[in-house]
Amino acid sequence: MSIRKILLLTILLSFSISGALYAQMPSCSAASKFYSKDSINITTFGASTVFGIHGTFQAPLQADFEHCYIGKTVSITNNGVPGETTTQGLVRFPGAIAGRTGFFLILMGANDAIAMYQKRMKISETEKNMRFYVAQALKNNLIPIIGTLQFFNDTKSDQNKAINLYIKQLNALYKKIAKDNNLYVADINKALGRDWTLYGDDIHPNPQGNEVVAFVWFDTVNQAIEDKLLLIGLNQNYPNPVKDDTKIGFSLSQAGRVQIKLYSMTGAIVKNVYDDYQSAGYHELTASMGDLPTGVYIYSMQVGGQHISKKMIVAH
Repeated sequence: MSIRKILLLTILLSFSISGALYAQMPSCSAASKFYSKDSINITTFGASTVFGIHGTFQAPLQADFEHCYIGKTVSITNNGVPGETTTQGLVRFPGAIAGRTGFFLILMGANDAIAMYQKRMKISETEKNMRFYVAQALKNNLIPIIGTLQFFNDTKSDQNKAINLYIKQLNALYKKIAKDNNLYVADINKALGRDWTLYGDDIHPNPQGNEVVAFVWFDTVNQAIEDKLLLIGLNQNYPNPVKDDTKIGFSLSQAGRVQIKLYSMTGAIVKNVYDDYQSAGYHELTASMGDLPTGVYIYSMQVGGQHISKKMIVAH
């Protein structure tokens, strides 16, 4: 998620009606249309930010998914214990993932940074713990996503400035672990940045900050769904009616040859729109229709023996 997008989301995040606070709902991606399962299961694991000190990010995250994935069962567990290091979390970790499926969101390590500042812990210990969490999650067929750690408010604290140096080291480590294991990273640190209005104290997000954290998790899980868990599907083109160019989106559950053809209402082939091999996931192409007469057409996608068709209106 870009900084520009985060700033926009922060501005739009809430608005007041008759004194009540309402959260801005997210835009729904193609993942919500072509998701191949009946439920979305998310296990959140970590320390105080996961537990929730000034409200939780799990509540807005649940609302975000229910808003977009209509008809799907959304299950999010909160496995946060304030004050724990990644070493202390090892004891309860097996119980947190027992019987769980789906996504494993891990946001842990701020207390490790404090322990490193106090010379009670080394970064090598955190690395060993995090790699263990990832390996066990993968072994249990979960999809791990690592969250980067937000900064401590260091505007009036030299100690927090020193701790934040360890936060930077840990975030670099987490990105390396993710790269080594081909995992997704939810860059919470980048989203919250040093906007202390999103904090309720030195480290914990306030309700508005938790909305931002939920958006970051939501976007990252959506990306994982688009890459791994989509059905074969064909989106309605947009704009529709189309004057010149239009976009056509489609999803694949596995790699294959994709052929998209445009037909007249009499069944005659008017245009070969696309013919190429694509990887699993969601894809989008731009097609020019400016050379066609005004009228109603059918565009059809063929992949793996399946045919999916939709109507398109050309209006000059």
